[in-house]
Amino acid sequence: MAEDWKIRTDRTRCCSRPLGRSYYAVLEFPDCVRRDLCDVCFADYERKADPENPPVFWRAMRKVSGSKEPVLDLLSLRALFDRLAGHEDDRARALRFFCALLLVRKRVLRMERPRTAEQERADLVVVDPKIKKEEREPILLFAPEINMDDLGGLKDELLAAIGDGEAGEGEAEAEGEANAAAAESAPAGETNGSGTA
Repeated sequence: MAEDWKIRTDRTRCCSRPLGRSYYAVLEFPDCVRRDLCDVCFADYERKADPENPPVFWRAMRKVSGSKEPVLDLLSLRALFDRLAGHEDDRARALRFFCALLLVRKRVLRMERPRTAEQERADLVVVDPKIKKEEREPILLFAPEINMDDLGGLKDELLAAIGDGEAGEGEAEAEGEANAAAAESAPAGETNGSGTA
């Protein structure tokens, strides 16, 4: 099961231009491959993309050497969460669920009590607290079916997807947030995402 969740990073360069501190990270489905592109190559990639299936991407930033900044970039994580909404792939839905857990923990999204039968069936109902209450549309999310042994690998893959793909100092805070979010969502004991043993 853990192999199903592996986000591979394509380490080949997009062109002869070096990636700057800021670049585009693209997640390609159904193979779940992350590619890092410079601005010029991303513009070309986006232009060639199928309009029915737009690319899942976010703006990424390389860490400054010796920086103690946390790796978790909330704007990029929120952009990834929003772009994954249009994908029906199981991996994309699962990745979106874990992005939501991190965004709830950082108060970028807020959990809501279910108010309808449809919302009752969802594992997680979230809203954007920055949107006016009367204009908010609840987002219904369903937990992926995994066991507790797979959570560590999923956390690493999520961090690899939103980070620059390099482990290092400063990831401890982001890793702690991912562990805490995953632990909060998991029922007591070893379960799959639907809450059954």
